[in-house]
Amino acid sequence: MNRVLRLARFSVVCAVFAAAWQLGAAHAAPVLRMFPAGSLQGQAWFGAWPQLQVNCVDYTLGPGVRVLDPAQRALLTGQLPGLRGRIVFQRDAQGNVFRVWFLDPTDPSLRAVPEAPSRCLFGNA
Repeated sequence: MNRVLRLARFSVVCAVFAAAWQLGAAHAAPVLRMFPAGSLQGQAWFGAWPQLQVNCVDYTLGPGVRVLDPAQRALLTGQLPGLRGRIVFQRDAQGNVFRVWFLDPTDPSLRAVPEAPSRCLFGNA
């Protein structure tokens, strides 16, 4: 009988913690990411290394480029060819791209980042 009471008490405690966790997750505020000054955003397409095209403008990826996916995990340069998506990027003094963040197009952090120059005649490629 003692085991039954402990099991019932444990089940109630687990249910209370699960409900509290669900309630806390429902009211979580979206996290706004802060990007460094000089960052630009655009629709990107990665070609063969070191080619990057953003809004139909060609850029070169610099040595040691850091590319992060939406979950902030690093992507290897071998994974880049053929990728498309909405990005925020930074360029160095020579004009090479040295940081890239892949983002969801609905990310509220994109509102604060200016759009990269575009040469697309009919929308973004």
